[in-house]
Amino acid sequence: MFSTYTGLAAMLLACMYYGCPAKQSRDPNMAGSRVLTVYLGLVIGLLYFSTDQYLPSLPEMEVELGGSEMLLSGSVQLNLFLKCLAGLIVAPLSDQVGRQPIFATCATLLILGSLGCALAPDVNWFLAARVIQSLGESLEPLIFAIIRDCYQDEQERLVAVSLVGSLMMMGIALGPVVGGLVASLCHWRVPFLALSLAWALMALFAVLWLHETAAGVFCDRHLVTILLTEILVLSTYYSFNANVSYLTEGVYGMSTVSTSWMMGAFSLISAIGMIIVTNSKSPVLSTAARLWMTLFSLGAGGSFVVAALFYQDDLWSYMGSSFLMGFFLACYMPLSVLYLERVEDIAGTAASFEVFAQAGPPAIYSAVATQGIIHGGQRGLTAFQAGSTLLAGIVFWIGYSNEAAEEADEG
Repeated sequence: MFSTYTGLAAMLLACMYYGCPAKQSRDPNMAGSRVLTVYLGLVIGLLYFSTDQYLPSLPEMEVELGGSEMLLSGSVQLNLFLKCLAGLIVAPLSDQVGRQPIFATCATLLILGSLGCALAPDVNWFLAARVIQSLGESLEPLIFAIIRDCYQDEQERLVAVSLVGSLMMMGIALGPVVGGLVASLCHWRVPFLALSLAWALMALFAVLWLHETAAGVFCDRHLVTILLTEILVLSTYYSFNANVSYLTEGVYGMSTVSTSWMMGAFSLISAIGMIIVTNSKSPVLSTAARLWMTLFSLGAGGSFVVAALFYQDDLWSYMGSSFLMGFFLACYMPLSVLYLERVEDIAGTAASFEVFAQAGPPAIYSAVATQGIIHGGQRGLTAFQAGSTLLAGIVFWIGYSNEAAEEADEG
């Protein structure tokens, strides 16, 4: 860990003294590349697999690493917050020096971070390794910036985002299932070792095959509305993701494997929603955004309200509401495409702000939701998810009226 941090400091000092390297010219062969899109999907799938695979093992890790529920659960929020905070630096830097060198550097950090987690002797070393992983995961906005670079047509870009999003959901689905099963059969450290090898392959591909894609805001209320809406939508998801294992295993005494299958079912339902959004073929993208945001807010939000008020001691009322939320979670996909449509010249910078909105504030919100389950049990957690779900719809409809949507589509 010390050598990794020392190397990062040396790179920073070198850039300060010598300046950033010059950006290579844009490679036209990257435009519309399906291989590139699949690669980006595999990368983002691994990113979310890395976080979600150890969630069912949190109680076991708490004992072995000598940590507390707050520290181990907080490692999830810490990772999300630092990832998007670093993205605010990494993505704008990629606009200046190019996507490829930044992408390869971040992939290398993911190798080191995963290996550090696997070998961590205590909770402090584990958290230090998670910080390195967070710096590597800051490449996430580059994925969407590269898609913006390579797909100029709006519908083709939606298909590319949907493919990447589907592989992301596959990573989320397989993460807790595979991680929980491997942890129950072997040890929770084994998936981290496997991830270090997987990231080595991704880094090698980035160095040898990935070429440059970049060509040589935020006073717009439509963009701000989309970012605020995404914050609230993802706050609901992260509140579920970070706390469900403590609810199922700590409150209801379920096994790690059972929790893994439930989280896998949630991800599968989410993937089905994403497939439906992708194939809806709405001629006006903002129409799809309005429809799915309404369903997310009223459908999932109403279900959470009923579960919190009348079924606070029924696990399946909470899980049913969460599954419904997962199905409508695809509402963020048309929002993301609308957002990037207006920011072609600063796609890297804009994508970093979006990733920050999708992970930073939601990580903080989910940490507060953890206090809700600690002090208020299932009802406390459900109430937090109900609030963010309903508020997402209110913010969206206040800030993104029919007139605003038409102006955004014209832009």
